[in-house]
Amino acid sequence: METAVLAEFDGKLLDGLEFCSKVYKLYESIRSTTAGPSRFRMRPTSLEKKLLEELLPICKYVQASYGPGRYMSVRWIDGNQQYDAELLQRGAYISENCYPANAYLEVTCTMHPNEYLSRELLEKKGSAFGLEGIRRLKNGDIESVPKGYTNREFVESYAELVKDRMSSKGAKPYPKDTTLIVQCTLNMPYMPDEWTDLMTRVHPTLSGMPFREIYFYDTLGQHSLVAFPQ
Repeated sequence: METAVLAEFDGKLLDGLEFCSKVYKLYESIRSTTAGPSRFRMRPTSLEKKLLEELLPICKYVQASYGPGRYMSVRWIDGNQQYDAELLQRGAYISENCYPANAYLEVTCTMHPNEYLSRELLEKKGSAFGLEGIRRLKNGDIESVPKGYTNREFVESYAELVKDRMSSKGAKPYPKDTTLIVQCTLNMPYMPDEWTDLMTRVHPTLSGMPFREIYFYDTLGQHSLVAFPQ
């Protein structure tokens, strides 16, 4: 089933807003079912993973970028190529060479290594403490205990995760004019100054990366930033 659903997007060139509309329709069709929340937490098939980790992040970027003078069409490709989607752009900004007519999108996700344990615990017991205090026991159970932070320790630890992800992505080849979309599943809700602190810590590591731009956003929809590696 998941293959047939993804085939509706795979290789199809769609206007950016139409692409978003179709992705959101798919999201709601799953969320509204009895098993929907569980499927999004556990991601049992490639359908949930591709939807949450590729299609929705692309929508986030398109909605942040699409507007008067910059119109775009998206072709998402399900495969192991060097990018996740092709981007065709038109409008005054493209005519004036502010943006390339042909570009590419690559999506990556940064999350705490215990994120999947937290989701599993929420699925089984309905609650969990912070990510630092979760571990799987030898008997297979998941233990969750509270853990405190000192000052911006939580920002510092998450910044290291983002830096590692950037280092991994930056070591690979990409087509010219590729935008990297970084979906940040933060280790807790951030205030605006904490997000700014995170981006300040990450920014020095972006120099020389093979991307035209890097679009960071958090999954709660509160924060975003566009960075231009130089």
